[in-house]
Amino acid sequence: MRATNIYFWLIPTSIIVLVDEWLKYISLQRLPSEGSLVDPGLIEFAIHKNWGIAFDIPFKLELVIIISIIIGIFLAKTAVRHITSHPKISFASLMIIVGALGNLFDRIYYGFTVDYILVLGRSAINISDLVIILGVILLLLASRNEKHHTH
Repeated sequence: MRATNIYFWLIPTSIIVLVDEWLKYISLQRLPSEGSLVDPGLIEFAIHKNWGIAFDIPFKLELVIIISIIIGIFLAKTAVRHITSHPKISFASLMIIVGALGNLFDRIYYGFTVDYILVLGRSAINISDLVIILGVILLLLASRNEKHHTH
């Protein structure tokens, strides 16, 4: 992946997160609460309001926002530092930022993260979460590949 290709791939990633925001808005209006599901299946669509951080770990909203911004700054610096030497690392870092911005917007606008995909009746996620997870996986793989190429 060349540095110029990063922008080519970030556009669809950003559009996916914007679609996720639209789905969150529609979901809040139309989907039932996860608590109203009697016997959830493998995948259900219901609203889960995540008031904390990942896995519903409770944290004050202000602290979550501050931590998100600090991590975002670190990832942005990583993306800039590696843009020409390791563009895959930059792209993965930017992917995480874009996904996190979707959830950060929720926290600021709604006061919680809107999850609308319920998996196995236990885990609630949204598309921004999936973008973050994919970004983390790509970052780990790209970092691992760069370490193998430098040794």
